[in-house]
Amino acid sequence: MDGRDLVRRVRLVGSVRGLRTVRSAWRRRAADAAALPARGAERARVPGVATGAEPGPGGGVVRFARSELRIRVSVGGAVFWAWDGAEPLPSYAVAGEAPAPDERAVLEPGKDGGWQVVAERLTVEVSRTGAVELRTPGGVLLRRELPPRWWEPEGDGPVRWVQRSEVPADARF
Repeated sequence: MDGRDLVRRVRLVGSVRGLRTVRSAWRRRAADAAALPARGAERARVPGVATGAEPGPGGGVVRFARSELRIRVSVGGAVFWAWDGAEPLPSYAVAGEAPAPDERAVLEPGKDGGWQVVAERLTVEVSRTGAVELRTPGGVLLRRELPPRWWEPEGDGPVRWVQRSEVPADARF
């Protein structure tokens, strides 16, 4: 958004049509919220601090205080990472069987209490708080995933969670 676009938007909201649009959006939001069941008390969670790791084929499992992260690098250079026991299949990204793990990829201690999986084509760094970074062998950042956050209801009910990713401005991922 540049300055001209900002001025156009401010003019639109300041007009009668813009006020009607905003009021309509508020009404739709209130109507949507009225039909939802009330969420009770929730407890916010994060994975916690890394407590250890267990090497495996093509990577391994990094354990945290309240969660675990499985990392697996395939022979072709594809990376699979998942929290709390999720498996590579079924997947919308993989047709057929899961690719074979790269036996040369190793899990080793990283910096500041984290862990890293070093493969021929990339390095997967896991911070001690659960952030995951994909880097080239030269150290260029390709993608950064912040630690997941989730909210557990104190009674029964579904768990809400959020995962946030960061990529460079010119990235194609």
